[in-house]
Amino acid sequence: MQCKNHPTEKGVNTCNQCGSWLCERCSFERGGRIFCPGCATSQGANAETHHAAHRPGSKKYVSGGLLFLFSVVIMLPGLNYMYMGLIKRGLLAMTAFFGMIFLASSLSGALSGLFAFAIVALVIVCIFDGFNIRRRINYGEDVKDSVDDIIGFIQRNRIVLAGFLALLLVVQIIGNTMPWLVNAIPIVIAIWAVLTLFKKPKK
Repeated sequence: MQCKNHPTEKGVNTCNQCGSWLCERCSFERGGRIFCPGCATSQGANAETHHAAHRPGSKKYVSGGLLFLFSVVIMLPGLNYMYMGLIKRGLLAMTAFFGMIFLASSLSGALSGLFAFAIVALVIVCIFDGFNIRRRINYGEDVKDSVDDIIGFIQRNRIVLAGFLALLLVVQIIGNTMPWLVNAIPIVIAIWAVLTLFKKPKK
């Protein structure tokens, strides 16, 4: 069985209260019994502090109020990650945000609208991803400052992304003579997005 909090890791214990499978990082001993982080907290134990002692230098707690400020109020993708100590992820999100703003202002017509939509999508994704990472940190997980998951997504879809960039270049060159091609871009992107979201992961 796999750990309920870390599906990629094998469960080595079960929680005495809820029965969930747990890996070593999620197992907390209280009075000779094993609990998951949530149940350990409900038992009156500060599981977060207990586990943080084994993670020197890592962030122990992320405030929901401050994260809301950086994510929703200021609404600059990347600041929320930097607040949590994830500098690489923050810089990548911020670079993508300003890059999309540049493209949206430089292009015209449907292409400009496409990148404007992408900016909104990036902001929403960063908000939800930020709060998901906060939950993981506050549960005691050691979240590394890494962008491997994003790089992996790009590598898995590199052919599609390369084709999309080539299509944008073609549209910029001949867009004035073939306006139907410009109008077809958002439809193609929407179809690709739907297929990507519902694509079954390889086992």
